[in-house]
Order: sequence, then structure tokens, then C-alpha cells
Amino acid sequence: MADRLDYYFRQKVTEAELDLGFELLEKADHNLAADIGVYGVVSGAVPTQHAPIADLTIDLSAPGRAYDRLGQRVFFGTGQTVNLAVDSTGIPTEVSNSSQERWLGVFIRFKRLLSDPRTDGNSQQVLFRRDESFELVVRQGPQAAIGAAPKVPLVDDELLVCDVRRRAGQLQILNADINVARRQAFVFAHGDAVQVLSGLWTAISAASNTVQAALDSVDQLLAGHFAATSHRHKAQDVDYTPHGFVAANNVKGALDELVDDLSSTTQGNPGAARVGADAVAGTPHALPLGSVDGQLSQTLAWLNAHEGAAANAHAASAISAMPHSFIAATSVQAQLQEIATDLQSQANPASGASLVGNDAQAGTPYALTAGSVRDQIRADAQHLNTHAGSADHDARYLREVFRLSDKLNANESKKYTTLDDFPHVVEIAYNYVNSNGWPEATTYVQGALSSQVRCWMTKVNLGNGNYDCELWVQNLYSAALFITVGAYRVA
Repeated sequence: MADRLDYYFRQKVTEAELDLGFELLEKADHNLAADIGVYGVVSGAVPTQHAPIADLTIDLSAPGRAYDRLGQRVFFGTGQTVNLAVDSTGIPTEVSNSSQERWLGVFIRFKRLLSDPRTDGNSQQVLFRRDESFELVVRQGPQAAIGAAPKVPLVDDELLVCDVRRRAGQLQILNADINVARRQAFVFAHGDAVQVLSGLWTAISAASNTVQAALDSVDQLLAGHFAATSHRHKAQDVDYTPHGFVAANNVKGALDELVDDLSSTTQGNPGAARVGADAVAGTPHALPLGSVDGQLSQTLAWLNAHEGAAANAHAASAISAMPHSFIAATSVQAQLQEIATDLQSQANPASGASLVGNDAQAGTPYALTAGSVRDQIRADAQHLNTHAGSADHDARYLREVFRLSDKLNANESKKYTTLDDFPHVVEIAYNYVNSNGWPEATTYVQGALSSQVRCWMTKVNLGNGNYDCELWVQNLYSAALFITVGAYRVA
């Protein structure tokens, strides 16, 4: 119940006394909410990356409803977009070091929206309406090593909607950067504040007679049951419908019967007789549908008949073969041995490579005619030796004429060198600056800051038709970078 004021007949009521009446009613609501612990985000205010194109803002779904720890209602009816490039005080949230990160906290809090200006008896303007409203607050934590950055502490009169991770050079906040593990969702009543009667329980034993303790005990029991570490069903307690040659009516009996029957070596009733096998086509022998035992017996009979028959027992040496090409032997065994010996030969000119043919290989300036692998290898070696001893290849390849890596501060421009001719290829790369002033280990040829590095060449007229080339570099990034430039020319 609320504290009350007993206004009386013909009382001259002051503004403060009128306000106090409303404040006491609100205080009763606040006390009720605080006493039963009703606070948190009820619905809505679900954070997602900005749509349709992700940037450094996030979207909160609507309608959003919440109650703070004082029972004050926080509500917004339309979707909200929260800018995370800066915090609520206007300080940028960017991370300056590529090996570090920081966490941002997005909070929502109660705020009154003042409106309806009026003039009181003292000719002072007052705002007559004070409607319930809300305010979104962005707070940033300290920058620290990746994986070690602390999250923003919770605030008593605010509700945490989500945490957001910021990384160096980040241009978009994606759903993967949004963490709702600490989100202060609505809790109607804590489980440890609701009592239960456990006198008739037989399966669980709670630490105390509360809903929370009972649920913890149930969770522990089920976790052990599902993980098969405790409270497991015994196999004889699990029903099984008899099927096939298994007559048992529980899992233990069925498994025992399966193992015994399949491992049986009893003559005329082996385990293999209970395993089916499909038909196998073949010539001269084929196997019909049946059991593994029947098919094994049949194939064993055929194999023994084959091995015992002199007419059908054969070795490679007993199989004749006609001489062909460079193979003179007359049996399969001898011909295979002759082929292996000839292919391994290193004799000149009758090496193994001389026995293997290959088709013609077109090419410019050199080509290979059809012939043996030996002849083509020798032709390749001759072409290579001729080429290596000549000077016909130097002018075809790039050579480096200049390379320099230097540290440029933010927005600094620098002339790296002056060349006596324009290069054909210019290579640009950059490194972040480490805390010790040296470049970091990773060099980016094409990275997130490539667009922040400018490189240009300026022609310098020396007169008489002669020109030099100045090579310039500019760092457009907001911090210092090590920038490497290499120049190459053909010949």
C-alpha cells in the first residue's frame, strides 16, 4: 500500500503537496517492484546488425518494454538505431592497435519526457506534462589485448541490452560482434524465492525446499542420465519386441541372445547361418540368395575343386604367350620379367627410356618430334644447354631498380627516390607500427588500409629531351604506417 496524504476541507494546497501525492503513489509501485525483484527487459530491444547494409550502428527491434530496479517502465514503440562509433559522451570508440580490442555496453534507462509548457502564477514557465520515456546509453570499456578486454560494468539504474566488441580498423558491426550473454532480461521471480514441498519426492533430493534448488537437482540427475555417467537405465528394464530369431523381450536378453547366436560354432547351426547374403552373378560360377554360411560353403567347394584339378590349376609360368616387338619370351612369367628388366636398363643406347614412346610436342622456339622418351629427353637437354649459354632471356624479365621501406606519420607525404626512367611495375605494401616503434610482423600487400596509401610518379624535365621520374608516397591513415615501395623494369 502507498503512504497517503489526508487533504482536508478548504485546505490551501501548495504545489509541493500536490506533487507529493503523486510521488507517494509512484513510490509504492517502486517499493513493490524492488521487494519482489521485478526488473529487466520484458520484450523487444533485440539487437541486430544494421539493415540493409551493416555499418557502425546496430538496430533494436520494437516495441521494446522493460522495467528498471525501481519499477519504472521503459518503453519505445518504434525501432531504434544506436550509433556505436562514439559513446554517449561523444568520445570515439575505435581501437587504435590491431592486436587489441574493446567492449561497448548498450544500456537503456528510464527518462521523463517534458512537454506542454505553461505559465504559473509567478509568470514562470513550467512544463506541465512529464511522460514516461527512455534513453539509450553507450558506454565503452578500456582497450586491451584480444581476449583480455574487460566488459563494461553494470549500472544500478540502467538495464544492459547487449555487449558489442570493437576491433581495430572495423568498419562494420556484424551479428557475430554482438553478445547478449549478460543481457538483463526480465525475471518475474527468482527460483530461490519460491518454496516447494519435497516430503513425498523419491527420485531427487534438493539442497533446500525452493524451486531453484529442485530444478538444480533435476538438472544434475538428467545430466548424469543423458551423459550415461549416472542414473542409467539397466538393459533388462528396457522393453524389446521379439523379432526374427531373437525371442527375448528386453534389451539385455536380446543382446545376450544376439551375441550367443552369432558367435555360435555349433555344427549345422553356426552364427553365419543367421546372416543373409544377396545373389552374386558370375561365370562359370554364380551364387544364389542365401546365408553367409551357405555361400562360404559353396565357394570353398569350388575353390577346392579348382585347386585339385590339374587342368585348371595354373601359374604364370604355365601360361603361354606369343613373342612381340622386343619381347622374346614365350610365357607370361618370363615376359613380365623381361619387361621389368628392359624398362630398368640404363645401358646406352638400349636404356628403358628408349623402349617408351611419346608423341610430338609443339612449341616455340623449340619443339619435340615424335619418338622415344630417351630421344626427347636428350633433345630437351640440348635445347636447355643452348639456351643457358646464350643471352637471349635477360631482356624478358623484370628486375628490381628500387626498394625502400620507411615510416610515414598520419597524412605525411614523402619523396622516396628519383629514377632516371619510369618503372614498368610499382609494388606497394604496408605494416602497422608496433608499440616499440618498429613495423609489425605482418606485411599487407592488399589489406584494409590499402586505400589509405597513395603512390604517384612525377615526370621531371631535365631539358634536351631528358626526363627523370620522382616517386612519391602519402599516408592517408589516421596513424603512422611503415610503407614499402618497390619499382621494377624490364631489362
